[in-house]
Formats: sequence, structure tokens, C-alpha cells
Amino acid sequence: MIQDLAGWSKLLELMPTAMFVRDADHRWVFVNRIGCEYLGLSPTDVLGRRDEEVFPSDQAERFSRGDDAALRGHEVVESEEVVADAHGRSRTLLTRKTCIELEGAPHVLASVTDITELRESEAHVRWLACHDALTGLANRTTLFSKLDAAVARAASGGGNSVLFYLDLDGFKKVNDTYGHHAGDELLVAFGTRLRGAVRSGDTVARIGGDEFAMLVEDDGTLDVDELAHRMLELAARPFEVLSSTASVGASLGVVHLGADAVAAGEMIRKAGSALHEAKKRPHRHVVYTDQLDEALKRRHEIERALNAALSTGEGLGCHYQPMVRASDGKVVGMEALARWWHPRLGVVPPAQFIPLAEETGLIVRLGDWMLRTACARLARVPGLFVAVNVSAVQLRDERFGARVLDVLEQTGLPPDRLELEITETAIVNADGAASQALRGLRAKGVRISLDDFGTGYSSLALLKDLEVDKVKIDRSFVQQATLADDSAAIVRAVSNLGAALGLCVVAEGVEDEAQHRFVREAGCDELQGYLFSRPVPEDRIECVSRGYSSE
Repeated sequence: MIQDLAGWSKLLELMPTAMFVRDADHRWVFVNRIGCEYLGLSPTDVLGRRDEEVFPSDQAERFSRGDDAALRGHEVVESEEVVADAHGRSRTLLTRKTCIELEGAPHVLASVTDITELRESEAHVRWLACHDALTGLANRTTLFSKLDAAVARAASGGGNSVLFYLDLDGFKKVNDTYGHHAGDELLVAFGTRLRGAVRSGDTVARIGGDEFAMLVEDDGTLDVDELAHRMLELAARPFEVLSSTASVGASLGVVHLGADAVAAGEMIRKAGSALHEAKKRPHRHVVYTDQLDEALKRRHEIERALNAALSTGEGLGCHYQPMVRASDGKVVGMEALARWWHPRLGVVPPAQFIPLAEETGLIVRLGDWMLRTACARLARVPGLFVAVNVSAVQLRDERFGARVLDVLEQTGLPPDRLELEITETAIVNADGAASQALRGLRAKGVRISLDDFGTGYSSLALLKDLEVDKVKIDRSFVQQATLADDSAAIVRAVSNLGAALGLCVVAEGVEDEAQHRFVREAGCDELQGYLFSRPVPEDRIECVSRGYSSE
């Protein structure tokens, strides 16, 4: 065994870490090259000196206590501490000390390993486990933990809290317009705004994507509506991203955590129910109630039942409403309208199941079923066209145009007897592929009708730029035309512009003779409404296709 300093010196210089030897009086007798580099000192600066002559007093005292422990126990003593290096930087050191015999006297042999990066990496991993990497806010895991604590606190009478669940409206457009980097900048900026809106003890979390949550303690003075409005205002305020200005909005669900609150997952679900309700009319907040749960359960039940009906066809049906020529009352076409009856739910109104189908994507299957069913039925009725409504969701499907042509070929309906009715908003927002598909269908003879005109962009100049064959004036204007001058003016203006552009103009929602006379005099080409016929089942198409004449 090595007993002299020279032997130890040769060995310790080979070590890949800082090595020191001190005697029982805490004097330095050896330091290797790596140790000198770490200390920023030369051997002559430390050799022969005691710890307190080299280091600050508190640091020297810790070193001396470790040396004494190693000398007493003759075992390896390990310690970890944070110290300042020669440059004043904070470093985490792992020190191992043991007692050795050197020239007949006990000495302390020490190795010092800098584990600063390791500990920083471990701390970062722990931080990531609790925080969102992009915004630095709490993440879903932390939110659930805080929620469980808030639920327990409320149950024991220790105070109530309020959970705000928020989703940005229009965020996808920011990503599509400016790119994902700009979207990330917006999320970071919005997270900062939310953090500044509450107290330091409250929790602000990013759940994922463009969803955020805030858990705020209620000490009895919290104005929930005021805070909700403030958050909506923070979202509506413009954002500076990539030297541009981007605008979004927000919808907000709110749930109170009182003595009856349950687990975190249930609170998130309830807040999500309120948020879903709020998004039906964006840029507002909705406070959770038990009634929302009932509505959500029914929605899920309808969704499951509709999915099953689309698989079997059971309960689905088409009704048809005649469209008559204004000049002579002759029926020229039928608009196909979806109907659904379920053995347990009964008659489900289109106003319920069609929006749900659009939200869930089932509208693609429903639209295909309607198109095929309507084309097959009207192919057996010579001389009439069939109008089928098309959702914006269907338009975004890249195979939409091909599927329409396949249906026409399989059912034998000539293309010029099919009209596709598309809303203003859907056709204006259609992407390049959708617009190309519509142009391709028109080239084959299929007619395109602009439905519910006036309720979307409400611009008469729009008609000049759109590649459509027909425009349908929304029923709200037709039914008010004999009562309100502004509605009458709109009907006349659309009729005149349609005539100038060579478009067929349809007045829908005609319910009485006064409206009938007005829209005919205004120059509308086709009419539709209860005055002529309500929608009828397919077995009554022939009965209602004989035409209409006023007495």
C-alpha cells in the first residue's frame, strides 16, 4: 500500500476528477491538476494552508467537519453541497472523503465531483413533470393535484374555489395564417395575461392545444362574472406575433367547487360541459348547472343513436318540399330534407341532429346517404330536379366531388337535375380544393345554389364573384317583406341583381298570399314555402307535384 506523498501524487494526478489531500490539522498537502483548474488557483496558493485561509469561513467550517468525520470513522464519508466557485458561480459538488495513512500520520483523501449539470437536469425533469414546456404554466397533472386538494379543502369546510375552463376561438386560423411558431407565441402571451389576472396562489394551467384552466380560491369576495369577463377581454385583445397583429377570442366554462364537489376528473368534466355550451355562441362564459349534464347526456345518446342509424339506415328518411315556378305555379323541383325517427328517442328534430352531425363529423355519412337516397327517388320522377343541402364539413372532404359523380352514375339521375345547396359562409370559406370540386361539378352540369342568402356575409357584391347558378333569399327576409321596408328592399335588390347576373332567384319561406304576391312582383323566379306544401314523405311526391295556382 502507498505510504508516501510522492506515491499518492502520481496516482491522484491520473484521476479524472478533482482530488485533495489534507492533514489532521486541515492543512492542504496535495491537490491535483484538475482540482487546481476547478479552484482557479495554483498549488502554491493552497499547499500548506488551512481551509479558512483559502475559503470563506462558513465553507471552511463545513470542509473541516467533513474531514473530522472521516478521520474519526475511518470510513468513506459522502456529502453533497452547493458552493460558490472561484468565479462566484453556484455549483453542486459531490464530495467523498476517507482516512489514509501517509508517512505514518492520518490524512484525509477527498474526491470532488461537479454534479451541477446532473442536478439541474434532474430539476428540469421534475419541473417538466409539473409544468407546460411551452408556456411555463402548470400542466394537467398539476391542475388535477391542485383540484383534488381544493375538493378536499371544500369538503372539510376549509374554503371554496372556482374552476375556469377556457378554449380560444379562432386559434386554428392564426396557425394557418401565420404558422405554428406564431401560434406558440400567442399561447405564451395569453398564458402571461392569464397569470397576471389572478393572485400568485391561484393556479393557471395549460391543458393542451389552446385550452387553459384557472383554479381560483374564493374567499367570499370573488366576483366570478367579473373575472370571467376579464379573461374573455384578455383573449379578445390583439396579440403581436412575428411582427404582425393576430386576433382571437375565447369561450369559457365555469364550475364552483363547494362542499358537494367531487374528484378532480369530475370537476374537469363539468367545466367541459359548461365550455361546450358556451362555444355554441362563442365569446361568452357559461356556469355549470345540472341541466347541462342532462343536455350533454342526451347529446351523447343522440350521437350514438345516429351513428347506429347511419350504419343500418333504420329510422332515417327523406322528406321533400316542392319548389314552384313563380310565373305559373308549376312544380319544377324538390328539396330533400333529412328526417329521423328513433324507437326510444322518438322523432328527433333536424335542428338537433344535423348540427350534432356537423360537430362530430357524422355529417359526411349523413350527407352521402341523403344524396344517394334523394337522387335515386327523383330519378323516377321525370322533369323534376332535386336540391340537396351540403355542409361545409362535406366540402372539406377531398373526395366530395368524386362521390357526387359516383352517386349520379349509380342512380341514373342526370347531372342537370341535381342542385347542391351551399350556405354563404361555407362557399366563401371553401378552400382551393373545395372550390375546384364545385367548378368541376358545374362543368358536368350539376347546379350550385347559394342557400340562406343574407344571413352570412350579406354582401350583394358577393353574387358577382361566386360561381353559382341560383341564390335563395333567406326566409327571414321573405316573411318580413310585407311588414318591413328594409326586408322588402333586400328582396328586391337580390332579385334585380340576380336577373342582371343571369342567376335564378328563389324566395323561400312563403307562407301566405301577401308574401306570394310580393315576391312575384319583386321578380323572384322560384318559390318555396308552406303556402304551396309542407315537406312530404317520398310516397307523396307525385301528389304534390301537380303545381299551385292562387284563387
